[in-house]
Amino acid sequence: MHSNERTAWAWLICLLTAPLIYFSKLNHFEWVQGNSELSRLAALSMPLIVMALVALGVRTYNMIQARQRGHDLVDERDQLIELKSSSVAYQVMMVGMIVVGMVMPFSATRWELIDTAFFVIVLAEVVHSSLTIRAYRKGTDA
Repeated sequence: MHSNERTAWAWLICLLTAPLIYFSKLNHFEWVQGNSELSRLAALSMPLIVMALVALGVRTYNMIQARQRGHDLVDERDQLIELKSSSVAYQVMMVGMIVVGMVMPFSATRWELIDTAFFVIVLAEVVHSSLTIRAYRKGTDA
């Protein structure tokens, strides 16, 4: 399995679990007694920290594997896959951020905006990882 595909799989699994726990259970708990804003911020930081640790762990593992095998070069195929998946994910994120930034401020609360922006970023990353996995499995023309 290519290191970029391994990274995409790990990131996709992380993106489907950590934010799901946040959106389903974590943001409803009272983490800091008497301060709901700080409780929501603490709840939001938990999946973000888990996601950062997963990203760093996979990156470290890939670097160790590349050193052991003696090759860490990225070829044109890898660059094309990254370009295609990033461009589609960027479009998804821009559409979502336009909704968050131009439509929702007139009717939503502060935490609805934050949660929706977080959801849009997660959705864009899921699209990016899914397209990367698909490209490595089926080829760049898929």
